[in-house]
Parts: sequence; C-alpha cells; structure tokens
Amino acid sequence: MAALALAVAMMGHSSGQPPDSTDHGVNETTYCTLWAGDEDVTNLTRWMNQTETATDVCALAAGTDIPLGSPPEAVEQWNRGDLQELPATDANRSIHPANATLTDGRFVRDAHVSVFAIQPSTRARLSPTEQPLYVASNGTALGTVDYRVALPPATTTANRSESWSLTTHEIRRVRLLANGTALTNASGNRLVELPYALDGHGDQPYTLGLEADIAVTLTEHMETCLAWDQNGTCTAVNRTVTEVNERVTVSDEIDVVRYELSVSGYRATYPDGDLGMVVYKNQPWLGYDVPTGSVRGVWRFYAARDSDWDTLVTSTESGQTNASSPSIPLQVAAFPIESGPTPSPRSTVAIIDVYGARIDPPELPEHVHLDVLEHRYVASYGIATRTQTDGTPQENVTAFGLVRGTNVTVPNTSFARVPIRRSTLTLTVQNETSERVTVRVRLRDAQTGAPINTSGRDGAVFVQDHRVETDGSGTAVLTLARPVGGISARYAPGHWWVDIPGYRGDTDVVSLDSPTITVLAILFEFAVPVSLFLFAVFLIDRSTGWRIWPPWRGL
Repeated sequence: MAALALAVAMMGHSSGQPPDSTDHGVNETTYCTLWAGDEDVTNLTRWMNQTETATDVCALAAGTDIPLGSPPEAVEQWNRGDLQELPATDANRSIHPANATLTDGRFVRDAHVSVFAIQPSTRARLSPTEQPLYVASNGTALGTVDYRVALPPATTTANRSESWSLTTHEIRRVRLLANGTALTNASGNRLVELPYALDGHGDQPYTLGLEADIAVTLTEHMETCLAWDQNGTCTAVNRTVTEVNERVTVSDEIDVVRYELSVSGYRATYPDGDLGMVVYKNQPWLGYDVPTGSVRGVWRFYAARDSDWDTLVTSTESGQTNASSPSIPLQVAAFPIESGPTPSPRSTVAIIDVYGARIDPPELPEHVHLDVLEHRYVASYGIATRTQTDGTPQENVTAFGLVRGTNVTVPNTSFARVPIRRSTLTLTVQNETSERVTVRVRLRDAQTGAPINTSGRDGAVFVQDHRVETDGSGTAVLTLARPVGGISARYAPGHWWVDIPGYRGDTDVVSLDSPTITVLAILFEFAVPVSLFLFAVFLIDRSTGWRIWPPWRGL
C-alpha cells in the first residue's frame, strides 16, 4: 500500500508501527482506520502531495485517529492472518513476546504459551478504573506455544563418558480453560486457534487460559570402562542407552467478561398513534432501532495494536536477542464520546427518559488521538422513547452490542403491552367567600369511567400551584386563597410504563364571581325583560300610530 509505505518511510520504521502494507485480505481503506495510538504524520500536506494513491480516509488517518461507529470485523481477519506471520522456530530456539511467562524444566527451557487474541472482543473503557475485556459467549482464542531443548553437556572422566541426543520433542496437547475447566482441547500445534462457548448469564466474569503440554525424550549414552590393561587401555567397556522423558506444562491467562446482550421492556400506542417504547438491557450497549429511526448510545470504537507484541525475544543457548515483531495483534476498544444517548432523527424520535448512573469518563491510552469527555456521562440501562410512525406495525426490535456479532433481535410481542388511555379532569367550586374558595377535583378514566387514584400511582393533580392527590374515589377537595378570575387544574400523569394503564393528561378551568360581576349580573337579569317590553311597545306604536312612544312622552 503506497500511502502507508510512504508514511512509514517518512517516520522511520519503529517497533510496533503498522506494517508497510495491508495484508490478509483487509482492504486498504479499512486498514488505514485500524491503527489508533500509532505515530501520526505531522506534515500532512507534504504526505498527501507525495502520495498519489491516498484515499480521503487514509489521508485523515495518517494525521489523526478515527472513531468507528461499530466494532470492525477486519480486526479478527487481521489477527487470524498475522498469527501465521510468527517466525518459524526449532528445538534450539524459543520465540516469545517480551512479557511472556517462561518456564524451565530440566531439558525444556524458555517454554511458554501466550494469548495472541480473544475474538470477537472489545475492551470497554467504562471509567478510569473499570475497563473489562468483553468477549462474545461464542468465540475463538488465538495463541502461540514455543520452547527450546537444552541438551546436557557431554562429560568424560577417567572411566566414564556420557553424551546426550534429542530423540523426540513435541507440543502434545493444548487446552482452553475457563475458570480452570477445560472447554476445548486439541493436538499440539505451535500456533493455537481454539473455539470456545461460555455458559452463563449476563456479565459473568471468566478467566480464560491457554494451557499446553510439552514433551521431550532424550537419549543418554553412557560408556563405562570395566577393565584396563597394563598400558592403561580399556579392555572391557559397558555401554548403556537410556531414554529420559520430561513433560512440562505451561499456561497463560486473561481476565474477560462474558458479553451476551439481552433486552426487555414495554411498548404502548399513544392516542395519536405514536409508538412508545421502553427498552432495558443487561450490559453496556450501542443503542437500538425504532420504526422510523434509532437511538444511539454514548459509545464509539477504535482499533489499536496490542503493544505487548511490539517486540519478540529469541532465546537460544547463547542468550537472548530482541527484534520488532512481524505479528501485531489488534484489539477493539469502546469509549464514551457523548454525555448521553441521542435520538435520530430528532424530528420523529424523542427520548422521554433515560435510566442510568452518571460515571466519570476514562482517559484514553497515550497517543490515541480521539475526543474524550470532560464531564460525567450517563451509562444508561434503560431508554424510553416516543416515535412518530407511518402506521406500519414494528415487528421486531434490534439492539446493538459493544462486541461484534452480539446484536440481538427480539419480537415486538416480547415487550409488555401497556395501554395509554385518556383521562377526564373535572373541577367544581363547592364554596367561596371573598377570601377563600373550596374546589372539588374529580379524575376519571375517560374510557371506562373508573376513578383514578393518584395517591397510588406515579403522577399528580395540580390546582393552581398546589399538588393534590385524588383518593380511591378519584376525588380531592382543596381550599385555597381566592385568586382573581378563575382556578385552573391539570392532571400530570407519571410515565405510562410505571403504572398500568398509562394515562394522558387533562385540564379544566372554573371561573369565580367578583362583586362587580355580581352587580352586573343582577342588572343584566332585570335589564333583559325590561328591554324586551320597551321594544315591544315601540313596535306597537309604529304599527298602530297610537303615539304612545316613548312611554315617558306625557311626563
């Protein structure tokens, strides 16, 4: 890949930097995005001018790191291929990462088994102190086993000589263990690729371990002189050949957390046809789909090399030498980039409520150049939404996990159905004075007429600024200072999924009499009939010519 080759040439190749070109079937554009945390090109203008084949993505990735919207499958493809790039060895040398735990036996030396990658997996950077490695419940463990054989030196004494030869050596068995129990085993191979299946529920922690048995057989050749002549020449020799066996077991472990996303919740249809959904989950998630959009969580991803494999150490009888590793495993990581979940599009999807704890954001590893939060974020375990729909029923709900391949689709019918009904609020005045007024609130289910008892459910009735609770008969009585004009009341129901059935709110207003209004009412009461009588007299006068209009003519 010319783009990356030029970038590396400009920087100078160093341990742990990406290879000069992509490999293992990973396309160039994807490959450019997989190396967060590595040295970036500072003179991008010069780099782009000299790189004819650079894509826009590769040009951007050369100068910074790119957040990814989902866990890239290419990481697993790369790791499977790069495991095969480990240098070949023989009985005289052992090759291992610098931090490998080495085991020595009598003849077996520098033996190890090292975990190369667990996949699919995601290092979830939840907080500064909590950063579990989430692994799929079904996946594959990659690793490598190596050792060398040290032959005892030949020795010679006055009447005895001893020498050794290597007869056989092999990796007899490799096992994958979970909390000490073997899950999978296979015949020995230096490059390990073992499938696994983890039982359990939710975020169950495991210690995954690779364990390998190394067996060698050496032959000891012994010659012992039994008799000597007068010239000091051995005249009788006893020769013995003895096979000596040794078996060494090596292991390596990594702490993981089983990741298997499950969702549950409630669904409802608002009176206007909107869809209400409350979705709960058991582990950190990426979000879920709704009929006309989606809800996205706080997470984004990046891929970076496992720096423990930057250097390979070759151990021989004469000592150790270090070299840059041609095999560089990649690890997917998730990090919070938003302070809370976001709906998309906002024109049709609205988040009503979010359940979750506020958590301090983590710091990203050195040289990972991605935006990080400066304030706490909401680690949601439940999200409630209201969505405009086109009338087409949603058959399934799909939630997206932090580990590749752990998305889960559940039928809509598995969510508890909650009815949302209209409510009827009636406000009446029972008594009033010039200073105080007593009102009666009556709250009913508009569909069934049943009383709504707010003291036994989420939500309340507000009369002016006063909160009141209706009783089992759906009524409440309140005396308050007499306001000017009238009194208003509203029913503010709680979340529809908290109590069943859910309700929509309602309002009511009553007017209050004032002294001026009372006088005007009395006047109006008398003025109307008098006015009608006078109008009738006027009409009679005009039609008969009696000249009785106006009535006060003779006064």
